[in-house]
Amino acid sequence: MSKLSSFLTDLSSDAKLKQAYESSPEKVMQDYGLSKEEQEAVMSCDEGKVCALIGDVDKSKILFVHHS
Repeated sequence: MSKLSSFLTDLSSDAKLKQAYESSPEKVMQDYGLSKEEQEAVMSCDEGKVCALIGDVDKSKILFVHHS
């Protein structure tokens, strides 16, 4: 499982991680070890980019958490 895929899985199941992400998404992704490319894909909410990075061609694994 890629680092990004693990992050998205953890984000959907870990309430503390989700709360921290909602407060400071860039810091949480950096602390998690995501690459700049991965961080930019998540921040852009670009389904295609995220799916390409995690190898999810049918887009079944992603969940976007919108931030302000």
